[in-house]
Parts: sequence; C-alpha cells; structure tokens
Amino acid sequence: MSITSLSDPYPVQPLRGVLDTAIRLPGSKSITNRALILAALAQGDTCLEGVLFSRDTEIMLAALLAMGFSIGIEREQCRLRIRGEGGRIPNANATIDVGNAGTAARFLTAMLCLHPNGSYQLDGDPPMRGRPMRGLTDALQSLGVAECTFHREPGHFPFTLHSRGWSGGHCKVDAAASSQILSALLLTAPCGSAPTYLTCDGVRPSYVTITRAMCNHFGAGMDSADNMAKYTIPPNGYRAPSNGRYAIEPDLSAASYWLALTLIHGGSTTLPLLGQDTLQGDVRFAELLTLHGLQVERGENQWRVSSPGLTELKPVDFNSVDFEHFSDTFLTYAAIMPLLGLPMQIEGIAHTRRQETDRIAGMAHELARLGQQVHETESSITIQPNTEALRSFALEARAHGRLLEVETYEDHRFAMSFGVLASYDLIGDGAPWLAIRNPSCCGKTYPDFFQVLATRETINPKSVKNPKWKTTTG
Repeated sequence: MSITSLSDPYPVQPLRGVLDTAIRLPGSKSITNRALILAALAQGDTCLEGVLFSRDTEIMLAALLAMGFSIGIEREQCRLRIRGEGGRIPNANATIDVGNAGTAARFLTAMLCLHPNGSYQLDGDPPMRGRPMRGLTDALQSLGVAECTFHREPGHFPFTLHSRGWSGGHCKVDAAASSQILSALLLTAPCGSAPTYLTCDGVRPSYVTITRAMCNHFGAGMDSADNMAKYTIPPNGYRAPSNGRYAIEPDLSAASYWLALTLIHGGSTTLPLLGQDTLQGDVRFAELLTLHGLQVERGENQWRVSSPGLTELKPVDFNSVDFEHFSDTFLTYAAIMPLLGLPMQIEGIAHTRRQETDRIAGMAHELARLGQQVHETESSITIQPNTEALRSFALEARAHGRLLEVETYEDHRFAMSFGVLASYDLIGDGAPWLAIRNPSCCGKTYPDFFQVLATRETINPKSVKNPKWKTTTG
C-alpha cells in the first residue's frame, strides 16, 4: 500500500490490545540534508548510510544534481554515494525549486554563494514564499558574497541570487525567525577563502548544535564562545570521513509518535539503531514522557520503551512544559492531551507560527473542533482536556454516518500526531472514529507512517504473559 493509495480523508483503525512491536525509524531529515551539503562540499567521496528518502531530501538531492554534483543513489539500501568537490560549485547557472523544505531553502541559498560568478533562480511552493528568508539574504549581502534580486516581496522567494564567492568577513546575523539561517552560514563558511566571524543572539541552540557537530566531523574546526552567540569559522574546508562513510541517525522527531503510542496503549516498542548518545535535541521528548510513566531503556544500538497503558499512568505534578528546544514534538504531546486528562500549558513555541503552517493556531483550532478547551498566546497553547466531550463528538458523528476529521494544513506533523490520537480505541468497538485529511503530506519526512501504523503488532495482555517480540518495519 503506497502513500498515494491512502484514502483522503484517511480513517485510522484503532489499536486493540497492547503493543509488542519493533519500528525501524526513518533517518533524520535534519541530519540527512546537512550531511548532503557537507559531503558535496568535502574533499573526497562519502557514502551516506541510513539516508531518509522523503520529499524534503529529494528536493535537496535534485538541487545538488542541478548544481552539477555527482551522486549515486541507492534507495532500497537507504544509501547515497557523493563525489565531493572540495568547496566548489560545479555549475554557474541553475534553476532550483526548494518546495516547502526550510532546510533546502536556507542551506542551498548560502551554499550557492561559493561560486565566484553564478546566477541562480530560486523559488518554492506558495507556503514557502511566505516563510522568512530576510535574515539570511541580508547576511549574505552584508558579507558581500551575493546580491539578491527579489521578484515579489523583498526577503522572500522567488528571487535570483548572483553569487560572488565566499571571502569571509564579519556579520551580525538575525536568525530569530529560524535557526536554519545561522546553520546555513555555518555550513558554508568553512569553504571560504578567509575566516568568517558571526554574531547571532537569541537563536535556539538545538539544531545549531547538530550543525556544528557535523561540520566539525567533516573537519571544519569551528569554534563558538559567549553562550553560542559568537562564532569563528576558519577556512579549513571539509574532508570526507577517514573511512569514507557517515551514518545518519534515526529520526527522534519521528520516534515521538511511537513513544506517545506506547505511552497510551501500553506494552513495549523496540526502536532499532538508536544509541545511548544522539545529536538530536528531541531526545527530551522521551525524558518528558518518562514523567508520565513511560519506561525508556537506552542500549548501545536500540531503545526499548514500555508503559502500563493509559489507565495506569503516573499523576504528574506540573502543568506547563517548555518545548523551545524540542518544538517539533509539541504537536505529538498536544494531540494526546485529550486522553491524558490534565490541564497543560505548552510554551516556548512562538517560532512554530512561522513553520510549515502556524502550528499554534492550527493545533488550537483542531483541538477545539474535537471538544477541547484551548487558549493560545503568541508563544504558547493551554489545553483543558475533556475525554468525554471527545467521545461524545465521535458518537454524534457516527450517528450521522460519518467520522470526525482533522485538517493537516499540508503539515506532516499534524497528520502523524493526530494519527496517534486516532489509534486509541475511544469508543471501545475497535472501529475508526477519526479520519486524517491529506495523509500524503507525511511524505515530507516519513512517507510510510500510516502504513507502519496500520501494520504494527499487538498482543492480548489477558491471554499472553510472555509474548515473543515481532517486527514491523517501515
């Protein structure tokens, strides 16, 4: 069953019994797209393993091919072989469509400036034309590495970028709209002809930490000081790893759905290839759910998570959570709030209003449509959960021959988060009660999500005491 064959809206089949499953997570989108840039700019060839093939990474691949890079693609093996060009952009001209991929939009815009005399046409989907780029384009023009001709609104797609080559310099960067703006500059600057000095206050550090660690793995030798506010980037360039290979971590944002699923259903889930250490800040979501009663065993090459199920969860002594440093998972948490039965304020998420959609407004609207009391501010959402109201709404929809539906706003995280909620057997008859509109939007980061959700393994806890673990892969 392919993602394109899913009905729209897609009725989610509730899970009956407790989990007894293993889920092979897709590779991290954030790490995949950073690794693609680094391998292309490195001296030497790199084999990327555990690569995510999704819409966002395919956009990055298509752009690099249009720029003249040589890439061997092995989709079935989740592997790419990239011939590094030592900081050189092969083609002086290209037309690049960044879709609605923020990493591609920001990282490629900075990377193109390495060409000493290039001209590049850049555009994206209608939603991308509304997403902020000014902080990056202003920085590039301040450094003298590019001139941008905007064809509609200044600081937004579409635009023509005239590259001038990267000669270093000093720049104060406004990355308040997205840490990807700073990451884009950090990824490119090591390939310049002179040191680059960046000052950037108030940026969220989680993804910048990933960027710096990966750049240094490829030999950049960059440094930062003053609480990550000042960056010194020497012109060391990049080198392919000594063994010629780089492994992409499984996606911890994607893991959040299976952690939440295990929390509410009970049983156990194994997540192969996750280790004790990770680059990704979304590990904090697992730590949050342990406060509700999720047990997390982190081994060297897999995690095993387990839970007694919804009726046995721990009471918590907090009523607010700051998601600033793991905000991609706030939707997962918010979507299961109607089942957890406790008021909760989710804060630190102002920047999510400027992502694929306004995530705060969208989540508030969809939960309200499901009978929940919701209050939003510029940077937070407060949820007063009401399970009985949710059940009443579902029964009323059934009485009229339909299901409740949630809108996804072309945002993959809405689809997957509410997919977890819909998997709960709310009415108790095992029949669908909630449908997800536009499930194909999951193609952005997790094309197989609903297929994996539909084929997960469960057991009847009353009849099986020591079940054998079964595996479902996606």
